[in-house]
Amino acid sequence: TPESTDLKCNSVYAFTKKNQEELALFLGKLYGFPTTILKYFNVFGPRQSLSNPYTGVSAIFMNRVKNNNHPVIYEDGMQTRDFISVYDVMDANMLALERDEADFEIFNIGSGNPITINYLAEEICKLYGRKPKLEITNKFRKGDIRHCVADISKIKQKLGWVPKVSFKDALKEIY
Repeated sequence: TPESTDLKCNSVYAFTKKNQEELALFLGKLYGFPTTILKYFNVFGPRQSLSNPYTGVSAIFMNRVKNNNHPVIYEDGMQTRDFISVYDVMDANMLALERDEADFEIFNIGSGNPITINYLAEEICKLYGRKPKLEITNKFRKGDIRHCVADISKIKQKLGWVPKVSFKDALKEIY
């Protein structure tokens, strides 16, 4: 998904994010203060809360497996997400703060690599030395989207940013 994609909101969450981005850019241009929008994809890493109900799917699965439960997977588990290490997010944030080329721009912050929800669950089970037994519900949740993967070519080109932490290495950090 490139930054130029029309945002078609299918949830209150998406709608408010879209409006906040537009408002921030509008105010920055109106009053002349540098504004940059960073669109984070599935950020995860150390010290991530395993009990917060709004936490990401990686932490939810980790919490379930850690407590001897199976990951519960909506749809068929073949939906994809873009998982990015919190360390890579920090690097992108610092570049956006330090570089004038980031002013009044919108950048995706992700790995650019699609990971299926099934694969995520299997890798988490392996980390805990458990045989993957996935509870696949085949139920769709209102507001969910099938695939969500960042096109990071714009930030690579404009700021020279690329993620450095692999999915498996980042996953080991929250184990």
